[in-house]
Amino acid sequence: MSGLTADVRWQPAYFTGSRAVTEHLTWGQVLVERDIRRMPPGTAYNVTVPVLIPEGVDLATVCAAVGALAGRFEALRTRFPRRDGRLVQEVLDSGSIPVGVFSGDGPAEQFAATARELDEQLEATPFDHDRDLPMRVLVCVHRGVPRALVLCIAHLTADLQSSRLAARVLAEMLACRAAGLPDPAAPEMVHPADLAAFERSPRGRTISAAAVAHLRRQLNAVPLDNFAGVRPVTPAEPRFWRGVLDSSVSAPVLGLLADRYRTSTATVALAVTAALLGVVAETDRCGLLLVTGNRTTAAQRASVGTLTQHMPAVVDLTGPAFSDLVRHCWGTAVRTFRHGRFDPVDGWAALAEVSRERGAEPEIRCFFNDMRGASETPPAAVPLDRDVVQRVLAEPSFRWTERRPAGSSFFMEVGDVLDAPGQLRWTLLADTTLLPPDVIRAVLVGVDRLLLRLLDTDLLLSEVGEAAGLHRGVVAPH
Repeated sequence: MSGLTADVRWQPAYFTGSRAVTEHLTWGQVLVERDIRRMPPGTAYNVTVPVLIPEGVDLATVCAAVGALAGRFEALRTRFPRRDGRLVQEVLDSGSIPVGVFSGDGPAEQFAATARELDEQLEATPFDHDRDLPMRVLVCVHRGVPRALVLCIAHLTADLQSSRLAARVLAEMLACRAAGLPDPAAPEMVHPADLAAFERSPRGRTISAAAVAHLRRQLNAVPLDNFAGVRPVTPAEPRFWRGVLDSSVSAPVLGLLADRYRTSTATVALAVTAALLGVVAETDRCGLLLVTGNRTTAAQRASVGTLTQHMPAVVDLTGPAFSDLVRHCWGTAVRTFRHGRFDPVDGWAALAEVSRERGAEPEIRCFFNDMRGASETPPAAVPLDRDVVQRVLAEPSFRWTERRPAGSSFFMEVGDVLDAPGQLRWTLLADTTLLPPDVIRAVLVGVDRLLLRLLDTDLLLSEVGEAAGLHRGVVAPH
């Protein structure tokens, strides 16, 4: 396969599904397809997820499980050819998934380093959506034993939550086969082709119309620019930088605060993000695009597909206290997620109309995304290890991961660290004309500082900047 090193040999994993069907794109697929069209040619838009292979599982068993996975989830055996001038989703009832095998006999550290490089190459290799099935697999074999694999799935067919679901199901299949048991039974799910048909139905159009009406109200209410009060500076090169902070403090503190406020950790994380955005944007009212997972039923949560969409929300930062902001964010999030599904074509029309009426495009360049997904049983709050706290504050685990010529004004994400249970990963992509690199770093490092201060007292929002190590617009002196 082009784009990958010659050290990988490829073989097929055959699948058989229950049907072949061709349908329109889902609303989520329409959004991703537009994103792809706006990217430079040849840009990959993929998700990779690792899976550990149980002891006693050979390569043939891995390939059989991969085939069974594709047979179970129609999204993983779907191509996207063009018919009558538009893309459609074409589900195959039989075929094969390409499985690459990387074998090594050297030291474990060297083998692992090469495997990570191949993972990056896999993610960076685009799919030909017209001809390729949207999944490929890399199996890492060390000294003759399959140790781990990486699922690479095209974002056009699966969002992050769905990709992680596919990895979990594959891990369960491998564990069952290692124990000589049948694969776990498939729960009720919604396949993308059926979802597309529902979205075109009268009920689907009613849901979309209500959501677009909410979208229009939000577009009329959000500021035209969150950073209107900030004087732009000379940008870094390239202009948009992404920083990452891995935290062993955030998860337990978010749990403790969620218990205190009787809400979810996602609501507290949104409130923290909005409060910090208010400090650096020098505003007491901001617009945030919230990423809606759109998995409100058990069948949706068991499905693989591209379900996520975006909905703008207005966040009032007048408080006066952080607890007031938490309550406000809870109500805002509930209304947003209730209206998270809509036809993006109608949404784009509403955006264009509101932009004409207001004389400029409303604020849709600032995002918040909680990538942890919905949990039916929120984790219990756990006590903090004070030694860990002091170490984290003294030596925050920060690094730069990406620099690009284009991006969002402010894009904060929080998610799990897959290879470090209990840690959370905060990432912030920002425009360096608005948030210079030292401010991006200070915002991320300030998350844990702020969370820990909130454990001690319900801060006034006017105190958030100082508590996080910031003051309005710039890094506070230390």
